[in-house]
Amino acid sequence: MTNALLGIASSGLMAFQRSLATTGHNIANVNTEGFSRQRVDLVEAPAHPGATGFLGGGVEMVSVTRSYDNFLDNQVRTSTSTHAELDSYHRMAAQVDGIIADQDTSLSPSLQAFFNSVRGVTNDPTSVAARRVMLAEGEHLVQRFNVLDKRMDELRGQVNQGLMGSVDEINTLASGIATLNQRVVAALGQSGGKQPPNDLMDQRNLLLEKLSEQIDTQVVAQDDGSLNVFVGTGQSLVLGTNTFRLKVQDSAYDANSKDIAISAGGSGAVVITDNLHGGEVGGLLEFTHRVLDPAQNALGRIAVGVSLQFNRQHRLGSGLDGQPGGDFFAEPTVSPTLTIFPKSGSSGTLTVNYNDPTQLRASDYRLDYESTATPAYALTRLSDNKVVARNGTGDFTGANSVDGLDIKLMGATSNGSFLIQPTQAAAGQIGLNMTDPRRIAAASTPTGGPGDNRNAGALADLQTGLNLLDGTATYQDAYSEIVGNVGALTHAAEINSSAQKNLLEHATQARDSISGVNLDEEAANLIKFQQSYQAAAQLINVANSIFASLLGAVRS
Repeated sequence: MTNALLGIASSGLMAFQRSLATTGHNIANVNTEGFSRQRVDLVEAPAHPGATGFLGGGVEMVSVTRSYDNFLDNQVRTSTSTHAELDSYHRMAAQVDGIIADQDTSLSPSLQAFFNSVRGVTNDPTSVAARRVMLAEGEHLVQRFNVLDKRMDELRGQVNQGLMGSVDEINTLASGIATLNQRVVAALGQSGGKQPPNDLMDQRNLLLEKLSEQIDTQVVAQDDGSLNVFVGTGQSLVLGTNTFRLKVQDSAYDANSKDIAISAGGSGAVVITDNLHGGEVGGLLEFTHRVLDPAQNALGRIAVGVSLQFNRQHRLGSGLDGQPGGDFFAEPTVSPTLTIFPKSGSSGTLTVNYNDPTQLRASDYRLDYESTATPAYALTRLSDNKVVARNGTGDFTGANSVDGLDIKLMGATSNGSFLIQPTQAAAGQIGLNMTDPRRIAAASTPTGGPGDNRNAGALADLQTGLNLLDGTATYQDAYSEIVGNVGALTHAAEINSSAQKNLLEHATQARDSISGVNLDEEAANLIKFQQSYQAAAQLINVANSIFASLLGAVRS
């Protein structure tokens, strides 16, 4: 009986000592990021048969487990990824909104001031001073186009830098997850799969959560305790102890853009940019696609419209000394800086020219050779992914022009894919072509006389003419559309980001209610296990007393 009591008491001492240590571990890690509360799982020790029945054998420690809910953890990762994406998207969109909507940086005041100066020449066509004002305001308008375009290029560079930083972080986290996979598998192997390495698993889950801040992930648990991590549409990032590195590389199509590729063993790297979403990476890519590209293209469309249409009208008049009107603005060009980046195997070249600015779209285009199709060449408008024209020669000029563009493929090609960006850089290319105020073509004809202002009046009327968006918008209307679209997207992003932040907080609270350390609960457990330990120690004293009594009885 004494041996039985000592065994039971010893098992209790060991169990409650372990419970006290685990409770202390919880308290010590109350502020440790990613820590999950642990508990000692206790079961009854096997009973021993006796003359009057089975006698209890005390308590056994089965395992130290963590309070963890895989479903709630997945919810937190998903909410983290979505919030990071929306927050990144909103942060960048707000910068574009601030640039184009601010009165000090907006295009609208410069447009208004320029056409006011044109009316000044209309009112006094013989005044050289009025003509100098027109040149100065023309220069200011050009500078405003150039500055806005430069700011958007800077944001594009900011996006590219952000992508490189995120990819470096993703690779670091993936390597850490693979290392922890190795340690978890080894620890489980040492315990025969019975004792989970809780702290290592917490560290791994924390890395997964941080990874979700950068990119959306899918996590699949393996039988050996490791986790496989996938990104995009199922591209492997971590397989057990192996990682597949992401890298940022120059786009094969657009010299100003970056692609994200993933290592694919002996086959090199595979571009997966279009497959990625979620997290910081997804937000930056979505911002570029939905806000930056359309806004810069739309701004460039206005620059093309103003320069080409103003020049065409200016050429119809004559200057103060009767000289024929030339180009007032230096016009943007599609080629060569905005031409094409062949995908592979193309021996052809492409020429692109503006045909009708009224019909221009704020979009890029892609010309593809379709080997199985007749006709062979398809032109796709990328803003809506619509094939807008097909023919067998790659000649989209004259009657076959598309969206105000003349596009012509020169030379044979058997496997070409070309990107066309008609307006993306146009606002940065527009310039002022005229320096002599006397050459401003205010008169309609050389014989109209110094007081002839008819061509100046026609130039001034361009401000109110419906010269863009298929003849439905003035220049100011087109710019207001940019401001409105970006403003609406920014406002929606702000609302969505705020809502997702609340969802993330709820998901985190739900997880922490299971996994988080509650100091009040741990303090109660501390007292409970302390008292249990003291009771087990008292049981040893009782066993010793009984044993001493037995010895005394034998001696007497």
